Amino acid sequence: MTARRLIPALLCLPLVLVAWTPFHLELFGSFPDEDEVIAEAPDVVWLEFSAAPDMSRSSFSIRGEGGAVELGDMEVGEGEEFIQADVLGEMAAGTYTVSWIAAPADDHAVRGRFDFTVGEAR
Repeated sequence: MTARRLIPALLCLPLVLVAWTPFHLELFGSFPDEDEVIAEAPDVVWLEFSAAPDMSRSSFSIRGEGGAVELGDMEVGEGEEFIQADVLGEMAAGTYTVSWIAAPADDHAVRGRFDFTVGEAR
């Protein structure tokens, strides 16, 4: 291959590599937010992702000092990128950990966790 043909081919290589790079969901936001201190226990918890998660492979749980918090069914929130669940269990003052797993329909799952506090920060 001549240099005249090789240079344009090399210039296109980064575009091809970006197109082949797998897309992974990222957590964009939540309620409650990471490290947020809220006065009262939430009625609903939602997570927002960078793309629509596959609901059959996406969920979250909440644990506090007293153990797991009972949640309602996971459902799509206000937009396709949101999943949410009603909080059915009691949430006393304290720190809670949200653990989540999410995957788009055409990629592998990603996991994460974050804490928030109900009541005054300790």
